Amino acid sequence: MKRKAALVIALCLLLSLPFAFAQIASRFSRSPATSPIAASANIKPTATAQPAVATTPAAGTAQQASRPVNEIYYRDKVVVLIYHHIDAQEAPGLIISPERFASELDMLLARGYHVISLDQLRDFLNGGTVPTNAVLITFDDGYESVHQYALPELQKRQMPAVAFAIVKYVGQKMGNLQHYSWDGAREMTAAGITTQSHTYDLHNFAPLASGKNGPLLDGPLKGQSASDYRNMVYQDLKRSRDEIESQLHQPVYALALPFGAGGHIAIQAAVDAGFRLIFTTHYGVVTRGSNSLALPRVNAGGPNITPAKLDALIKATAGVTTTPHVQPIKPAAPHGGVVASGKKVKRI
Repeated sequence: MKRKAALVIALCLLLSLPFAFAQIASRFSRSPATSPIAASANIKPTATAQPAVATTPAAGTAQQASRPVNEIYYRDKVVVLIYHHIDAQEAPGLIISPERFASELDMLLARGYHVISLDQLRDFLNGGTVPTNAVLITFDDGYESVHQYALPELQKRQMPAVAFAIVKYVGQKMGNLQHYSWDGAREMTAAGITTQSHTYDLHNFAPLASGKNGPLLDGPLKGQSASDYRNMVYQDLKRSRDEIESQLHQPVYALALPFGAGGHIAIQAAVDAGFRLIFTTHYGVVTRGSNSLALPRVNAGGPNITPAKLDALIKATAGVTTTPHVQPIKPAAPHGGVVASGKKVKRI
């Protein structure tokens, strides 16, 4: 009897399973169950909210994001930065990667620096004003990497800049380093990156009358009279200015001295050729009272410079902090050779 009773109970359970499954399915097809708190308060549940997700800042940006972008570090000063070549293979002092360059621009934005144009610097030196925390970005030599890598990054952030081109080399490949073309220069000009002069063809070293082997603009040259030297420099610089203006239809009034060096004869020849701003590689900050024919700059284009170090370097240059700064040594004659893609190339 017990066995028959057990069989009857088991059969009843099997027959009740479809009904149980139907009840469960019916419950899942209705609205989600309310929480115990909502049920006790007789509150109709609302749609389920998406959980808030805390975003973690990208590596290296947390400190930048925490600093207000309207913080004022300095007024009525401009720190001028020098870059040269941008390449995946970095080299001490003069070549940085596209990623490093982009990260430095991001730092300038995040820390509240204001990147100004060459015209703004000119107007400032003539008595005008500049934004607080003003920075001017410059590139020496006119490499294609400025067009290839710097242009899109600057354009993306709406930052102006200045490219000082060795005019004879425009569109040419020297060693394994390509210089940007006039078409590239026109594209850059349209985006706010103006091309100015780094001489037409005086970016080199030669025996000087002083007995040393030095930059051509430190002349006169050995065996050359002062008047002949002055005329040589004038003709070269005038040609560089005329050619840029003819090609780009923009005013050319700024010169970057090759190797940052220039004697008084060459400086006067540059003024006669129409140059009003002359940049060196001497360390310092530009103020309204600075000599417009000997403007200082800071080398930002070395792989040893991180965004944080550049931030500290700018502040130290402007006299904001006493943080020790490192101004990369000026290239040796001529440039000490620059490694690019595994080869040594001059002309930086």
